[in-house]
Amino acid sequence: MIGHGPGPEVRESLAGLGEQFAQEELRSSARILIMLSLGVNQRLSFSTLLELTHCAKGSLSYHLKQLEGAGLLQTSMVFTFGGPRVVADITEKGRTQYRGLIDELRRLPGPGEHSAAVPS
Repeated sequence: MIGHGPGPEVRESLAGLGEQFAQEELRSSARILIMLSLGVNQRLSFSTLLELTHCAKGSLSYHLKQLEGAGLLQTSMVFTFGGPRVVADITEKGRTQYRGLIDELRRLPGPGEHSAAVPS
């Protein structure tokens, strides 16, 4: 038997996530992962983002530019004993978007918490 689908609250959360993921700047899993990583850490180096996203250098640079153009993060060059490093910092706009995303995810029920029957 097929269930009636998610209730109104879950539908609203899923629709909210759909709206966020439909925005041009978040239409990429790499960009979503970058934003989630920066939401948790505030600042990350380019090399750390390479490890987390498994992107090639050119691809990561492109995604960072897209997110920076949208005002969600800011990149800069910092000078360390090991030489100059590119870092990305989440902006206030990026923090707001991150919080919205996390709030929508928290509203979703966990496994087994939803009563709609799903065919096996």
